[in-house]
Amino acid sequence: MIVARLLASTGDPLGPVDQDPDAVREEACKLVSSNPSVCSPPKPPPSKSGDGSGFDLSFVSMLLWVLLVVAVLALLYLLVRWVATARGGGRRRRDEVSDEAADDDIVERDAVAIDRSREPTNWRSDADEHRRAGRYRDALRCRYRALVGELARRGLIDEIPGRTTGEERAQLRRVTPSASEQFDSAADLFDAAWYGDDEVGAADDDRFQWLEQRVLAATAEVRR
Repeated sequence: MIVARLLASTGDPLGPVDQDPDAVREEACKLVSSNPSVCSPPKPPPSKSGDGSGFDLSFVSMLLWVLLVVAVLALLYLLVRWVATARGGGRRRRDEVSDEAADDDIVERDAVAIDRSREPTNWRSDADEHRRAGRYRDALRCRYRALVGELARRGLIDEIPGRTTGEERAQLRRVTPSASEQFDSAADLFDAAWYGDDEVGAADDDRFQWLEQRVLAATAEVRR
């Protein structure tokens, strides 16, 4: 009946019509089918990703977040390393300063000037000869030179001819304080005998030899 009505509205069943073929087909299907839903064309399934932009944006966003987290962790790691290095460098610098100071002491105790033209034994032989001849002033001078030469060979003070006793006292006091008091007394005897007008006798020579033994004993203990 609907088909007849559609055909009647055209006027000429063989002429052109304005009806949509799909609509006509759907109406005809409904007339002959008990289930009208089968006459409608199936709808296309919904796209899971739409046009694809949603998936790409979410992936890029996730990638950016991952890169940001990695960058933050890398910065934290570098910061921790820098702090640890700075603290360790400070400790190493302090240790190096201490080691350098210790090395300076060793150099000062070992690298000293030594007069090889005469050995301490030669000076002592001369001192004994002067003593036997009653020249106690010369004996004290030779004994002092022997003492300075012995200390130089132990790496404690420089043996430089013409050097003052004040310089030698200061150097020995710095490297071997325990022997400085006896050495100062021995140097006083030498200064008084050589530069002063005091009378020098056998007692002065005996006292110098006793002080010399004390100085050498004290420096030997330090070298151990």
